[in-house]
Amino acid sequence: MRASLSLPCTIEEIFPLTPVQNFILDISRLTPSGLAFQQQYTYYLTGDVDPQLVQESWECIVARHPSLRTSFHCEGTSQSFQVVHDRAALPFLYRDLRDLEENERTAAVFAWLMEDAKKPFDLLVPPLMRLALTRLEDRLFVLTLTMSHLIFDGWSLGASFNLFAQTYASLARGEEPDRTPFPSMHSYVTWYRQRETAEDTAWWQERLRDAVLPRLPFMRVHEHTGPVEADQIHHMVLDAEETAVLEQGAKSMGLTLNVLYQAAWALILSRLSPERRALMLTVAASRPMELEHIDQVFGVLIDGVPYNLHCPGDLQVEAWLGALRTLQLESLEHQYTPIQTWIQMGREPGTIPFNSYLIFENHATGEGEKEDAAFSLTAAYMNSNLSFPLSMMVFPGPSLRVAIIYSSDYFSEDGILAFTERLRATLKALAANPGLSLDEVSALALLDEEHLTAREQGA
Repeated sequence: MRASLSLPCTIEEIFPLTPVQNFILDISRLTPSGLAFQQQYTYYLTGDVDPQLVQESWECIVARHPSLRTSFHCEGTSQSFQVVHDRAALPFLYRDLRDLEENERTAAVFAWLMEDAKKPFDLLVPPLMRLALTRLEDRLFVLTLTMSHLIFDGWSLGASFNLFAQTYASLARGEEPDRTPFPSMHSYVTWYRQRETAEDTAWWQERLRDAVLPRLPFMRVHEHTGPVEADQIHHMVLDAEETAVLEQGAKSMGLTLNVLYQAAWALILSRLSPERRALMLTVAASRPMELEHIDQVFGVLIDGVPYNLHCPGDLQVEAWLGALRTLQLESLEHQYTPIQTWIQMGREPGTIPFNSYLIFENHATGEGEKEDAAFSLTAAYMNSNLSFPLSMMVFPGPSLRVAIIYSSDYFSEDGILAFTERLRATLKALAANPGLSLDEVSALALLDEEHLTAREQGA
């Protein structure tokens, strides 16, 4: 397997960062480890796979996508900017562990994943991604993609794996793969900067004027003013039957699973607030259709969307969920507001007005059978450092999966397990009881939570 070498390059484009990129970069500079918003995705790759073609396929993807050839620069306190280079050498690691026993292979893979997750990127040297392929059996591999959130969003991740399958299939047939360059983020950045309006800022000021940093459930440290090291992850999986119940409950109220999940999180937060309020940060896709070829742009095209919600205990669930859905739609009309604008509302410099982060991944993950490429991809593991005490990444599907990413400085393992049961119980109670009040649903969820805990403890 040939090594990836540093190559001389020239500059194709220089342009500013998006507000979300600036936010990520600022947090990265404040985090000692430099690992803020670095994410690691691991898949099982099953089939007759040629490791050399895997490497060549991803090198082709890097060559086609400008974001994967981009470095990031900040000189003092001046405006940060991103530089697109004409080429970038993709770090690629291949290991063959077939000679090891199964338990030894598993241990070796996870040890390497933990080691890799602790290696920050040099933001001045693209690509801000690296690839590793580990062979476990003749037809079973582990494929790991480690990336900085500065250069990709969930949509881009799914698109990249689909492109990988297409490129691999061409190379396997001995054909020249498509090498047509994709558009950069430059036009999107220009468009976004033109959308900044005083009307949007005023709208957010009104919605966030009485916002209070919430107390998080089972959190053992309640003071939070800046970035943290989110060093632990717990996976919650709802089986197909549980997921179907949630989907049917949401559908019966004319809602999406995304709204139901946001509602469950808000209700949990509000129960810990004397004012019955919940402040949370979510994410929305930011791909305006009026921009030509926006569906081909690989990068971080998202907006942070905050919600400052009132959850009165006597309000009926269905009415409250309908109001939440209306607020969600209104918020999207004002989403093209720089994240820094509402972060600065009522907060001191250097602090972060949120202690949790919720991402609902409404996009194709790239999983599944790749018939042309003669292999299949199955999600196996993910790791992420989102620099909040608690973050949740929700992956819809036949079985709903939730990655709960947290800081061990703020939560114990037992606390996260208890939170998982509360979350599961609240989701079920909301979906099944649209006619009850929020207080009644919270009481039902608490009973269910106690039942689940007792059952797991063997009571």
